[in-house]
Amino acid sequence: MRYTKLQNEQWDKLFQRLVAYKKQHKSTTVPKGFTKDPTLAIWVRTQRKVYVNIGRDREISVERIRRLDSIGFVWKHNDLVPWEEMYRRLVAYKKKHKNTTVPQKYAVNPQLGIWVSHQRTNYSSKQLSTERTNLLKSIGFVWDAPDARWMEMYSKLIEHKKQNKSTAVPKRYTEDPSLGFWVSTQRVAYYKGKLSGKRMKLLDSINFVWAGRK
Repeated sequence: MRYTKLQNEQWDKLFQRLVAYKKQHKSTTVPKGFTKDPTLAIWVRTQRKVYVNIGRDREISVERIRRLDSIGFVWKHNDLVPWEEMYRRLVAYKKKHKNTTVPQKYAVNPQLGIWVSHQRTNYSSKQLSTERTNLLKSIGFVWDAPDARWMEMYSKLIEHKKQNKSTAVPKRYTEDPSLGFWVSTQRVAYYKGKLSGKRMKLLDSINFVWAGRK
């Protein structure tokens, strides 16, 4: 398959935009109505179409397939789990963990962590339907990324307490340095009067130890 120099340049530019999209969203599945870059959304759909047309007039080169494969490109819509199924998985996650803040790098189900992140992105760019927004709201979905990160760490602290019978995580906690640092940060915010009442209540509800160990 031969392309002109201009075609190659245009393809390369859009490929790099897809690489940047994946870096930010942890996925190559650009939504059909992606308003921030509609050209990219159309281009992604086009790659799928020409892939299906291999052996016909319009097709895609092996080199381009290889490059797209290298970034985890999703070739078939059938490879994507339906929204409703992902929602059911999130409901099950909440039933087990008592929250909807699935870590973006969730080892048990990586796809769920990515999906949750996508819902926030789609919501902020007004790409999430009212029906889906209401379904997520009904289970206490956390829309704000910083709040989600806080709740993610809070969930880790709950797990730590279950295993160790205490919330007194040392600041230099070798098993999970990020948790030790986060716990220390909550104490500092509390003593500086910068910890919200909501977060204070959540921490108090699990008997948070405000005086820490180093």
